[in-house]
Amino acid sequence: MTWVVIVAVGLGSFLLRLGPLLVLQRVSLPARGDRAIRHAGTAAIAALIVVATKHGATGGGALPTVVAVAVAGVLAARGASMLRLLAVGGGIYACTVVVMSMLAR
Repeated sequence: MTWVVIVAVGLGSFLLRLGPLLVLQRVSLPARGDRAIRHAGTAAIAALIVVATKHGATGGGALPTVVAVAVAGVLAARGASMLRLLAVGGGIYACTVVVMSMLAR
């Protein structure tokens, strides 16, 4: 019985992923819908970063979070790639935490 459920869930997941691909082959989106889909991934990552920043900027971890977001914001305004933003922001966050822990001694 367990295997039947596992296979059914797998098939359901496959069909839910395959459905939009089959539908979008036959139907073309207007230019506005195409632009919205093109920027959906970036918007989702930005929303995740905002939520993580909101929760991470409480207590003693506020300064590293603010510094990392500020540096990444400047890079984003200059047109840096998302990978570069994440790498530099993470590196700045880690360096700020290390410096703060060294100063706290």
